[in-house]
Amino acid sequence: MSSAPDLTAALPVAHAAIDLAVEHVLSHPPRAIRYKGDRTPVSEVDESVEQLVRQRLTIRAHHDIGFVGEETGPFGNRDTYWVLDPIDGTINHHHANPLCAIALGLIHQDQPVLGVTALPFLGHRYWAAHGHGAHRDDGPVSASSSAALNTALVGLSDYGSGPDDGLRDVLCAAVDHELTARAQGLRRYGSSALDLVWVADGTLDACVLLGNHTWDTAAGAVIAREAGALVLDADGSPHTTRSRCAIAMTPKLRDDMLPLMRVLRGSRFWPDHDAPDAVEQPTAPAGPGGSMTRTRPW
Repeated sequence: MSSAPDLTAALPVAHAAIDLAVEHVLSHPPRAIRYKGDRTPVSEVDESVEQLVRQRLTIRAHHDIGFVGEETGPFGNRDTYWVLDPIDGTINHHHANPLCAIALGLIHQDQPVLGVTALPFLGHRYWAAHGHGAHRDDGPVSASSSAALNTALVGLSDYGSGPDDGLRDVLCAAVDHELTARAQGLRRYGSSALDLVWVADGTLDACVLLGNHTWDTAAGAVIAREAGALVLDADGSPHTTRSRCAIAMTPKLRDDMLPLMRVLRGSRFWPDHDAPDAVEQPTAPAGPGGSMTRTRPW
């Protein structure tokens, strides 16, 4: 088991890698998208950003830190590793919609400990390291103080894409129904990374993300937590890289939000804390029956 990473040293490395990514995204509009084996969209910008960041981290970072990219998969240290979503919101990006993000996290022992998320077309960058608070650009951010669901604005993940899209459609509709009847407003922005940092700065009071992968949520999870939000699995247990969902909220909404997640019970999106780990690859299909490929990258 590797020792805990030096977050003070890792943070400027992460910022420098995100600098390169943002510059590339702003100067290279996507020409086309294609679909991977699980019907997940990818563009040439996704692939080139991942290559740039991976090379930067390999050169600048300690060689005992691994790397997981959405497009290229895992290599190196399985206990401590960087994880990157080069463009979270590829379809938005392809349509010149500014609601997309670049998200880089650092994982140690299944927990996100550092995150940097850039919203390149909105001109903001969110970042946090465990124990050091959350920031947007040059100032601190904190989760909202909303205390009731009927005054809360809630983000919800997209309807299905990927091998389990039919089930995800049904469950998203069920969650949508529950939240629409109770929340002040419900929004679907098309980027999990954006949802999480908007919970961190109070733009959203909560978000519900079904079937997330580590690269979708690692950076945003630590940023939201450092901003004072709760980041949980559907059953209320702490969110980790093994989680199947990410439910982020200001703490006073916990008692209103978690009972609504019971519609997920018995599905692939409900935690099974006793299940063995399975390997996650970027285009791996869901398992047969009621099982689901775990979200941990190894």
